[in-house]
Amino acid sequence: METNAWIKLSGKQTIDGEQELFELETAGRYIKRDGRYYVSYEGSEITGYDETTTTLKIKDDYVSMIRFGKQKGSSQMVFETNKQYKGIYKTPYGSLSIDVFTNEMRVDVDDDGGDVEVDYYIQLNNSEPIRNNLRVNIRRVDKN
Repeated sequence: METNAWIKLSGKQTIDGEQELFELETAGRYIKRDGRYYVSYEGSEITGYDETTTTLKIKDDYVSMIRFGKQKGSSQMVFETNKQYKGIYKTPYGSLSIDVFTNEMRVDVDDDGGDVEVDYYIQLNNSEPIRNNLRVNIRRVDKN
């Protein structure tokens, strides 16, 4: 993947009152097409998505996250404040239903990069919802 951006991801997941934190900094791709920004990066063991490509599609008050990988399967989540998204998470072992409810979202991006923050609940196969917070900082870098 040709890279032109430095991406910093940080997140927090709360399960049964216990918080798990992660942080990842990686090179990635950042482009603007048809009035939307696209951020792509390769996952890692830290995020639990090694050998997986993640793409964020960002526009104003809408963010879509698409993941695709050989080992982990594929999924899409859509984030819009106070809205619920229903979808399917495809794994090599079968498919799971996925429900995402976005509590809050902040998007501040331009041609040079910016920030996205999403606070949301995720529920797989009608299990107990899990609260998540994801922060993405994108910094466009010049190619040398």
